[in-house]
Amino acid sequence: MTKSKLRFLALTTCCAVLGTGCLSTPGVGIGVTGGTTGVAAEVKANPLPSSRLLVRGSYNFAEFSGDVESDGIQYDGDFTLSNFGAVADVAPFGGPFYISGGAYVGKKEADLIATPASNVTIGGTSFTPADVGSLIGKAEFKDVAPYVGVAFDNFANSIGGWSLNARAGVMFVGSADVSLTSANGLLSSDPVLLNELIEEIESIEQDAEDYKYFPVVTLGITRRF
Repeated sequence: MTKSKLRFLALTTCCAVLGTGCLSTPGVGIGVTGGTTGVAAEVKANPLPSSRLLVRGSYNFAEFSGDVESDGIQYDGDFTLSNFGAVADVAPFGGPFYISGGAYVGKKEADLIATPASNVTIGGTSFTPADVGSLIGKAEFKDVAPYVGVAFDNFANSIGGWSLNARAGVMFVGSADVSLTSANGLLSSDPVLLNELIEEIESIEQDAEDYKYFPVVTLGITRRF
């Protein structure tokens, strides 16, 4: 009987007898994941001789575009996520199912631009397209975003070199900090428009409250060494 078969038999027997926290060999692996946080490169380890704990670090990057509407003004949004992740996965009863906690640290922002083709109301005042020109803004979320979730991961007890993982959770990115200016408009520097832009900023920040809980859903594969 080969060593891999012997190891598989030992692990299977252990899990069947103990039912909680099957013994495994501490190890390190590297992998890739993809999902709502973009594409990520990941380093992972199970530091204990059991499947109860995994620790992992990652770099995640995503760019995507979409329309954002606030107070009847349509903005083109370019969203960027560029984050380092640090997460611990704990299996209270052993096995491949984990409860996860950690944080994502880095850029979470959206660049916004609107060039009205008809009259728009900003704050409480109506402006023509020539008055406004273009509205250029940025919405920035917290640099440090706590994360909680659940995961399936057979890395600790993988017999071969490869393992799979699937994760779902929430990143708490908090409230947005929004900036907004008018460019190339007849009233871009006018105090009346500048004052109304303050109200528009507050409106965008209020709308952004819907995005303070960012869903994290990923699938990945890891090579164990």
